[in-house]
Amino acid sequence: MKTLSNWFMNKFSPALAKISNMKYLVALRDGMIITVPFTVFGSIFMIIGNLPINGWYDTIAPIQGILQAPVNVTFGILALIVAIGMSYQSAKANKIDPLTGTAVGAIAFLLCMLNKDFAIDPSTLGSGGMFTAIIVAIISSEIMRFFIKRNIVIKMPESVPPAVANSFASLIPGSAALLFFWLIRVVLNIQINDVIQAIFSPLVFGLNSFWGMEFMLFLTLLLWTLGIHGNNILGAVASPVYLQFLTSNINDVAAGKTPTHITADGFLNFGMNIGGTGAILGLVICMVFAKSKQYKQLGRLGLVPAVFQISEPIMFGFPVVLNPTLMIPFIAVPMILQGITYFLMKAGLIGMVVAQVPWTTPTLINGFLITGGDWRAPVWQLIQLVISIVAYWPFFKICDHQALEAERQSELAE
Repeated sequence: MKTLSNWFMNKFSPALAKISNMKYLVALRDGMIITVPFTVFGSIFMIIGNLPINGWYDTIAPIQGILQAPVNVTFGILALIVAIGMSYQSAKANKIDPLTGTAVGAIAFLLCMLNKDFAIDPSTLGSGGMFTAIIVAIISSEIMRFFIKRNIVIKMPESVPPAVANSFASLIPGSAALLFFWLIRVVLNIQINDVIQAIFSPLVFGLNSFWGMEFMLFLTLLLWTLGIHGNNILGAVASPVYLQFLTSNINDVAAGKTPTHITADGFLNFGMNIGGTGAILGLVICMVFAKSKQYKQLGRLGLVPAVFQISEPIMFGFPVVLNPTLMIPFIAVPMILQGITYFLMKAGLIGMVVAQVPWTTPTLINGFLITGGDWRAPVWQLIQLVISIVAYWPFFKICDHQALEAERQSELAE
C-alpha cells in the first residue's frame, strides 16, 4: 500500500497536476466563469416566470414577455459570452493584448456562425455554439501568437500613444486570424459549427447518459482522493456540456415544453455537492459528534464553510485526501445519491434543473431554486444528507477512535 501511495504521490499526481495547469485547460476553466453572473441573472427571471403556484401563469400573463426578456438576452447569446471569456483568457495565456485578443476572438466566432446567406443569425448564438466559441477562441489566439512571436507586426514610433501602437501592432495578426475563418466559412462555405458539433457529439451524448455521468463522477472523486482537484481537471471539460443542457431545459420551459436533460448544470447539487464535493456535509456533521478533540474542533470550524458548499477545509484538514479509510464512502456515497436522483428525475418524481444559482448557495435552498420551485427537491436533498451521515458514520468512527487513542497516548506521555 505504501509503495502504491508513493507511486501516486511521486509519479501520478505530478503528471495530473501538470495536466490541470495546461494553458488552455486553465483558460477554459477561467473563461467559462464569465457566464455565471449572466446565467444566474437570467435564472432569476426564469424562476419568477415559472413559479409552481396555481394561477401564477394567468397572473403574470400580461408581463410574461417582459420577464422573458432577460432570459433571452443571457441564455440566448451564451456562446457569444463564452467566446468573449475564452478569447480574453487565451490572449492572457499567450501574452497578447487582452482587448485586441478578445475582440478578434469574438468577431472570428461571429464570422463562423454566419447563416447560409452569410448574415448574423441571433438564434445561433445560444448554447449550441459553445464548443465552436471555445475552439475558435483558441485557434484565433494561436494564429495571433504565431505572428507576434515572429515579430510579423507593424511597429510604430515610440512617440505614438500605446493604445494606437497596440492597435497597429495587432493589425496583421488579427487580420490573419479573421482571414483564416473567412476562408473556411465564406469562401469554402463550410458550416464550422456543424462540424465541431459533430466532433463533440459523443461527449455530449455520454454526459447525458446515466453511465457517462457516473463515470465522470468516479474519475472526479478518485482524483480528489489522490490529492488532485478533480473538478478543475474534468469539470473544465464537462462544464460546457452541462451548461448546454441547462440552456436547452430553460428554452423548453420558456416554450411550455417539458425539460429533457437530466444532467443539466446544477444536477450535481443532488448528492455530489451536498456541502461540497463528496457530499462532505454528511462527514462534517459526523465530526460535530466526535469524541476526539481534534475532529470535534475541526467539525465546528468546517461546518459553516460546508453549509456554503466549501469542502476544502475538511478535504485537506481531516484529511480526506490520501485517506484510505474514507476513500470508499467519499466515492460511493455521491455516486449512489446521484444515481438515485437520475432515475427520480427521469420518472418525474423530482423536477429537472431549469435555473442556475451561485455555487455557494446552501443545500435545500439551491435544490428548491434550480428546479424552479419544486418542493420535492429540497425534501430529497434532506433525505440525501441523512443517508450521507449514516454512510460516513462507521468510517468516521474508525478515524475518530484512532485520533482519540493518539490523544490519550499523548496525555499519558505528558
